[in-house]
Amino acid sequence: MTPRPQDEALTALEAGKVGLPPQLRDFFYFLLQNTKEGYFADPKYGGNHGMQAWVHIGFPGAHGSYAEWVNNYNADYPLSPVSISGERA
Repeated sequence: MTPRPQDEALTALEAGKVGLPPQLRDFFYFLLQNTKEGYFADPKYGGNHGMQAWVHIGFPGAHGSYAEWVNNYNADYPLSPVSISGERA
């Protein structure tokens, strides 16, 4: 399936336009929540292979401290992400 039909299917699910039985009516929200959890998960737990999601959004991961960057809006963080195990992207 190409990206366009996938986007259309997810949009229809989110809008409640897909006739799902009652036990599946919250499917989209579970799918979205699980996707977010996988996106932000540490690779130690089996998702976010190579911290690529973190690299994509500029998330620093488990650095000991990055408080000095919290208020630097729209500034690129200069260090690559670090996982809980110490692995670097």
